[in-house]
Amino acid sequence: MKPLYFYTSLVLNLILLGSLAFALHKYGGLRNLWAKINSRGIEKTYFHRKNLFEMLPPKEGAIVMLGNSITAGGEWPELLDNPNVINRGIPGDHCDGMRERLNEVLRHRPTKLFLMAGVNDLAFLPPAKVWPKYERLVNEILTKSPDTKLYLQSVLPVNNIVSPTAVDNEDVEVLNVKIKALAEAKGLVFLDVNSVLKDLDGNLDAAYTLDGVHINGAAYLKWAAEIKKVM
Repeated sequence: MKPLYFYTSLVLNLILLGSLAFALHKYGGLRNLWAKINSRGIEKTYFHRKNLFEMLPPKEGAIVMLGNSITAGGEWPELLDNPNVINRGIPGDHCDGMRERLNEVLRHRPTKLFLMAGVNDLAFLPPAKVWPKYERLVNEILTKSPDTKLYLQSVLPVNNIVSPTAVDNEDVEVLNVKIKALAEAKGLVFLDVNSVLKDLDGNLDAAYTLDGVHINGAAYLKWAAEIKKVM
């Protein structure tokens, strides 16, 4: 017969495991928890880059690339053969963050603005909660800068086989359907970069990524080619 302390320890361990499982479920599971821990590493980079943008002189009539780390990774003046293009991508940014820094972006009185937003939001929230944030960002751009031609770019797919991410492609698709519908309703151009970079299974093509989220030079060239078609 096993001693009482064995059963007491077993019960306490089961309670502890149950509590941990409940906490993980409440905060969106292991992948969401991973995303929250990982995002802390780019917080200082975010504020450094934001501060730099605020100190640079305005560039009247610029073409602005607005987004997160995926946008930040592109050498856009060279990719688009246009020195008037400025990069306003910041690693880790999300819809609310972009909206909060719109004053800096719009002080350039951009003639065109290419927006890609939402993948970082999807790491923490379901599409239904991300959508109001995205829609608010778009409406604020249109209200504050009505003369700017706004292009809504699809959220890129991820590849959880190459490397686990905090995002599901099913959620990406849901958000992209809404973005396309919004573009049509507002008379804006919808640029479907997602379809150009995904494989037959709907994942970000493994040939374009090492971490399942960010993209390499070949992918940027394809993305830039799509932008050139509408510019």
